[in-house]
Amino acid sequence: MKLSTKHKTTSVIHHIILAFVAFCFAFPLFWMFMTSFKTPLEYYSMPPKLLPKQFQLYHYRGAFFPWTIDPNEHSESTYYIEESAGRVESVVPNILNSFIIVGSSVGIALLVGIWAAYALSRFTFRGSKDLGLWILSTRMMPPIVIAVPLFWMMRKVHLTGTHLGLILVYVLFQLPFVVWMMKGFFDEIPKTIEESVLVDGGTRSTSLFRVIIPLSLPGVVATALFCIFLTWTEFLLASLLTDSGSATLPVVLSNFRQDRGILWGQMSAVMVVSLLPLMTIAMVLQKRMIQGLTAGSIK
Repeated sequence: MKLSTKHKTTSVIHHIILAFVAFCFAFPLFWMFMTSFKTPLEYYSMPPKLLPKQFQLYHYRGAFFPWTIDPNEHSESTYYIEESAGRVESVVPNILNSFIIVGSSVGIALLVGIWAAYALSRFTFRGSKDLGLWILSTRMMPPIVIAVPLFWMMRKVHLTGTHLGLILVYVLFQLPFVVWMMKGFFDEIPKTIEESVLVDGGTRSTSLFRVIIPLSLPGVVATALFCIFLTWTEFLLASLLTDSGSATLPVVLSNFRQDRGILWGQMSAVMVVSLLPLMTIAMVLQKRMIQGLTAGSIK
């Protein structure tokens, strides 16, 4: 009886701690979401107000459709305009840039990395054991160390300010992670399954695309999601290698810092919208991602 009571008390304490930690992580997101609907008077007020008196969509219009705003619409909108010395351009093209660059880089990294991981998993050659570790070690280098050399290299081949330049750099950073992750998933698949395909007249390509990849699909999904999460919010390399026409969403957020202050409302609105693709992907592919993360842990 005492053990049961002690166990229940411990469980309650653990749940309280977990709830507190979850609250600490979720509250900034909730505050950002509420800020996107507040007026400047409300998010600059002291003491701060948690909820807006009336939910306003003005910041979303100002960030995504600034040409639809009439400065003489009403008195509050004049205050919005005067909050900074001018207005920010629409971020819709930058969202499209993020989709193009992130989607292309992840796709190319998976296409190349899966072949490399398959070779390391299925073939033994001189230095094959050390090659995987060497590939992973290249990912341990901080991006700031090679940011300037990358910039000059891309400028030399006229790829700065283009989608292709940033895509190639993202592929470079994603490949070690893809190869290392997928090799672990391929190692868990028995070679006998693949050998039966080869005996029946199949090729290595047939075995890879019809047997190995379908069996390791949760791992492919988990690897792709991690690559998407890492590149969608990347700022340093994107700020160096893009211009106003190819800038991604994290880069354009700095434009909301004006000479008279920061457009907190519009910035919050953009961040709320930028989280929607990540949340949607995570919710839709949650089961696949969990299967991928736990693959091989239980035999």
